Amino acid sequence: MTTSLLERLFGISGKVAVVTDKGCNSSIDIAPVLAEAGARVVVADHSAAHRQSVVDKILSAGGEAIAIETDVEHEASVIALFNQISAAWGSPDIVVNCAAMTNNGPLTEFSEAAWDEVMAIDLKSVFFCMREAIKHMLAAGRGGRIVNVTTMGATHAVLNGNGAYAAARAGVAGLVRSAALDYARDQILVNSVLPGAVPGKVQFHPDMQARLQTGKLTGPGTDAERRLLLGWGDPADIAAAVLYLAGPSGRYMTGQSITLDGGFLIS
Repeated sequence: MTTSLLERLFGISGKVAVVTDKGCNSSIDIAPVLAEAGARVVVADHSAAHRQSVVDKILSAGGEAIAIETDVEHEASVIALFNQISAAWGSPDIVVNCAAMTNNGPLTEFSEAAWDEVMAIDLKSVFFCMREAIKHMLAAGRGGRIVNVTTMGATHAVLNGNGAYAAARAGVAGLVRSAALDYARDQILVNSVLPGAVPGKVQFHPDMQARLQTGKLTGPGTDAERRLLLGWGDPADIAAAVLYLAGPSGRYMTGQSITLDGGFLIS
């Protein structure tokens, strides 16, 4: 049977794809796309309701998926996740990390505890997931793809009070480049997607929600909308970028970032 051009570019049939998250961030949009492209998908999340709803969506569309309870902030939980995957389906081929939480506020008022919370979800969890994924990919010896969904705030200051989140995500960018360099010869490709104009894809810390309600949180306001030359993005834009990096189409790309900002950075 002749393989179509679309399948040769974007098909990932038979691949084991792991999508990690902490609540309803980008995994709800990314996991079904990977499944439709042919992957067997593992949805890893601490929220039973969220991970099961994503799996049910995939299964109802004829795909293959399982849910594994995982708290990406805790090392033992992430280690257990990848061991369970290997026992059930073998080594992962694709790992997409989606956990995200921001807590915007004045740096002068930011507590150590608040800082640590942001770092745990937005940086440490990525370290745990990347480390364990690479261990299993190396053992399998067939390469792999790792994609981290972060923010364009990792490279460009956009919002006031974004110091902790931006610092955490800038840390992920450095981790991506280093891992990409270290494991390129093993055909383990590591990249990022940096959304900036896709609303609703990062959770707000309760402290941030309180500041929003009381009007104590400032930002670029209406100027941001003026600078979005293409308007607001859609979650499908993130999923499409992830599929590009995870499939054959991304074979010649590592240590890089795809920025989805609606033209903000050139405006």
